[in-house]
Amino acid sequence: MTATALMPSEASQITPPVRPPMSRERKQWLLLALVLAYGVALAVRLRNTAFIDEALYINAGNAYLDHWVNGRPLGDAGAFFSGMPALYPVLAALLDSVGGLYLVRLFSLVCVLGTAMALYGTARQLWGRRAGLLAAATFMLSGPVIFTGWLGTFDALVIFLLALGLWVGLTRRGYPSAVVLGGVLTLAALTKYTAGIFVPVVLAATFVLGFLGARRALVAAGVTLGLLATAWTLWGESLARDVAFTTTARQALSPTTTGALLALVGDHLIFLLLLAAVSLLLMFRAGDRRLLLLGSGLVLASTALPVGQMILGEAVSFEKHLAYSVMLLALPIGWGLARISRYPLMVTPVVMAVLIMALFPLVRADTMYRWTNVRSVVMAIESDPQGGLYISSATDALDYHTRDLPGIAWETTFELYFEGEDRIRAAVGDERYQTVILRSSSVGDPDQDAAQAVFLDALEESAAYALAFEPFPASSAPGDNWLIYTRD
Repeated sequence: MTATALMPSEASQITPPVRPPMSRERKQWLLLALVLAYGVALAVRLRNTAFIDEALYINAGNAYLDHWVNGRPLGDAGAFFSGMPALYPVLAALLDSVGGLYLVRLFSLVCVLGTAMALYGTARQLWGRRAGLLAAATFMLSGPVIFTGWLGTFDALVIFLLALGLWVGLTRRGYPSAVVLGGVLTLAALTKYTAGIFVPVVLAATFVLGFLGARRALVAAGVTLGLLATAWTLWGESLARDVAFTTTARQALSPTTTGALLALVGDHLIFLLLLAAVSLLLMFRAGDRRLLLLGSGLVLASTALPVGQMILGEAVSFEKHLAYSVMLLALPIGWGLARISRYPLMVTPVVMAVLIMALFPLVRADTMYRWTNVRSVVMAIESDPQGGLYISSATDALDYHTRDLPGIAWETTFELYFEGEDRIRAAVGDERYQTVILRSSSVGDPDQDAAQAVFLDALEESAAYALAFEPFPASSAPGDNWLIYTRD
């Protein structure tokens, strides 16, 4: 058999295959991937030395590992933490031992991505793919979320566990999933005690809109209470102490005004709160009481942490805690934007709303990431590493970054300040410290500022201590300099 060549006239009649148009589902998966990639890009561009909480948790986790493996005394490592020190801090220490601070922060980023996917899955199961996409975008396109996603603290993991709890409670069926839900909520509450206030929220959502509603919610509540009771039996004394110190009996560590905290809420959440209000109005008009109850409950719960800190007048962790609010607002906003987009000619306003959300983390995440950088101090210490006891207002971060230098032990100024003026002057007179590292600016608390003024005055009067380096900037704020005194 011989092959016959096509004549030019025949070849011209052959048309190339037409590629089928991209399906709507594939388009939405592509858009979701773009949103997540945008969030990742915003997070990994942030740069700074270890935040005080990152260093504190990793150092405590290493102390626990050393205690378990080598039997060294634990001391007060992990005392007065906002979560069980044997959970996240140990995990952070393990990650740090493998990949350093970058890997610890990468774990937080994975948790944030997991939260976005949990919100996507929840909204998609309940209201469709478009609502899922918009819920995930609402969460991911937020300054507090991007900030938390590149910070090695409890919060990203706890937010993921809460979002996972919503997904299990609202989309899964049967009693085994209720048992899983109870375990997830217990882990969230023990990882960070503040998460306990959101446990009833997730259980209520399961009761209102979940499959088998009341029965699964009761099973999950029973499992949660049983596991928490077991933890209380085993570690009740330390849990009671830490919960009281960090939540129920907390004193403001960085007091500020309600107006200043309201301004931060406005910076980060005003647009989302407006969208949430519109969504609740649409839920009311839709006439679905269960949907309205779910949306109202999530929006109300989103105000719990910021309102609590406003009552306390506490600025510490305020912006970071707004990431919890964003997670809770994401589901009702996702539903509302999806609903609006189905009205004639309303797709464009929804797209514009998403683009507006995307602008916020460009600036706000950078602003939150500008804590005091200790790189210059670390370089100064490494240039002439003298053994002995060091003291600083940034002890945890400096201890983390200088842990490979032999012979250096660290003490925090806060412990000395609590001892009073006479003990501060006595410590300088007795030449207790090899090196003293302070910032010239306020530490945010009037009592500690007064104690630091006494400390600086005693150092200036002492013949044993002198500035080892000319003051150099600690931040971009005017007059905020590092002061490094060494014993002659």
